[in-house]
Amino acid sequence: MAFNIILASNSPRRKELLTMAGFEFEVITKNVNETHPIGVQPELIPVYLARKKARSLMNDITYDDVVLGADTVVILDGKIFEKPKDEKDAIRMLKALSGNMHEVVTGVCIYSKEKEITFSETTTVYFNELTKEEIKFYVKKFKPYDKAGSYACQEWIGAVAIKKFEGDYFNVVGLPINRVYQELKNF
Repeated sequence: MAFNIILASNSPRRKELLTMAGFEFEVITKNVNETHPIGVQPELIPVYLARKKARSLMNDITYDDVVLGADTVVILDGKIFEKPKDEKDAIRMLKALSGNMHEVVTGVCIYSKEKEITFSETTTVYFNELTKEEIKFYVKKFKPYDKAGSYACQEWIGAVAIKKFEGDYFNVVGLPINRVYQELKNF
């Protein structure tokens, strides 16, 4: 590809997925306020935040650069589960997800000086019922404080709690890499 890819995210999972897809890239991030307008439909918030992250670099890039911003949220019964504030919040979220179906929505913004593409990917995830002990074990051992919905599907909880996925597994990891690959290829 004839441009430099900049990932506007410190997520180790996004870095791994881009590397797995064969991209060379650099990571540049700015402190972006991740608040969103009140009243926005939950499934639109990740695209809003991904765009905010990508465009935060607009004054720092050249015409040879393409910025990739992304944001992931978990939605259960119309409520957004972002990153937990603390252990108590993580336990609360996992108790709510236990035995239920929820959606994981990742918003993506691919931005350059000349073009912008935004999209989102939704994956439905079905959780088994978890005991209080299982939830506490997971939170204490894996400390999921940087993960939307307080879990990572590629960790212990994914093996024991996730009954099935409908949609893109990698979207739940943090980036719908197949779609990102296609979009960057055609950018």
